[in-house]
Amino acid sequence: MNFKSSLLFAKRILFPKSGRSSIARKSLLGSVLCIGVSLIPLVAVLTVSNGMIKGITGRLVSLSSSHLEAVSFEKNPERLEDAALSAKEIQGVTGVYPMISFSALATANSERRGVQVRALPSGVFKDYESYKELFEAVDGSLEDFSNEKNGVLIGQGIAEKLLIKAGDKIRLVVAAKNSASTAAPFVKAFYVAAVVSCGYRELDGLWLFMPYEKAKSFSRQVDAVFSLMCESVDPFSKDLKKTQASLKKALGRQWRVYRWDELNRSQYENFSSTKILLVFIQLLIVLVAAVNISSALIMLVLERRREIAILKSLGASSRGISLSFIMTGFACGAGGLLFGFPLGLLLSVNINSFIKFAEKAINFAMRGLSFFANSDIIGVKQIRLLDEEYYLKVIPIEIPFGDLFLIAFATLLLSLAASLLPAAKAGKQRPIDTLRNSR
Repeated sequence: MNFKSSLLFAKRILFPKSGRSSIARKSLLGSVLCIGVSLIPLVAVLTVSNGMIKGITGRLVSLSSSHLEAVSFEKNPERLEDAALSAKEIQGVTGVYPMISFSALATANSERRGVQVRALPSGVFKDYESYKELFEAVDGSLEDFSNEKNGVLIGQGIAEKLLIKAGDKIRLVVAAKNSASTAAPFVKAFYVAAVVSCGYRELDGLWLFMPYEKAKSFSRQVDAVFSLMCESVDPFSKDLKKTQASLKKALGRQWRVYRWDELNRSQYENFSSTKILLVFIQLLIVLVAAVNISSALIMLVLERRREIAILKSLGASSRGISLSFIMTGFACGAGGLLFGFPLGLLLSVNINSFIKFAEKAINFAMRGLSFFANSDIIGVKQIRLLDEEYYLKVIPIEIPFGDLFLIAFATLLLSLAASLLPAAKAGKQRPIDTLRNSR
């Protein structure tokens, strides 16, 4: 029995000429549907998790450490600016700006709050896409954030805590070293140029942005961090390590250069491990669905034992019979792929619309329940499945073709593995015993 004969027998198993349905064929069709249905959430989880991890990580990187952060051991603003000019010439670096950061106590209206001060050049909020896209002025104008004016930008959470708005005064208290090398409080007053928000509640209650020139006058006396924030074309590119090495070489030993994934290792590894766990659980579901192929093929072997016996009596080999059932199981796995993959990709591409629809449906149901329960409808809290204060406003969709190819290969491999046992059983059948028992 050659390969072509095995293929024809497998075709007859899947598509019998009589057209009569049987329990085994129905089970086989059910196994195809089970694999397809299990692949839909797997493809969606893989695609959406990739997009969410990249979107959330990109947002955190732009807000915190930039793509590369070079920290100087020397507290010298002039040398920091010279280093920024040198870093701009390095291949792979698309933008550089100096930053001085330190902790301070902000006070206003008899209220106080610890803040993290970030002294930045005034053009950062105009020239860098990450700042233009991620920050918005809730009150006031970003145009007033300049070196010529004594204005600062505060997060929305700080403004709510200190009960201030744009145009109000705010005082910063820092621990500065005096001539006797002892720490003494240093107070400086500013006015609030604008209240800004980056979308994250925790960061809105932490950051205060000061013009870089205003911080130079007292930055040497405080425990400040002098650093260069460097941007590249793609923070997820493998070339980022080369850019890091070039930056280290250009700046010298007085600098330490860190990649964003080194500074945010715990968060990024947490996202990645969560994704792996979700994919593993979904693969277990696919494995359970593949077991259905094995049970359906066993039923097919029992139904077609007389036909198998006749073929072996006519000279068909055990290997050829087994190969036919392996082909049948492989075809079931391929059918599940053809059914599940397109639907999974369709769900992934439209996941943002699906989330919005689900939010509206859930909130409508909650309002309906509150109405029939005679409770306060206005007081019903809006449920948000994707809260931009903690996640993203919109999930970026990026189809991971490499990962999907591995999933497809694993599904076909599981289908083949599930077919081996019933295929071996079909090949070991003895035609004499089968024909004798079927009389």
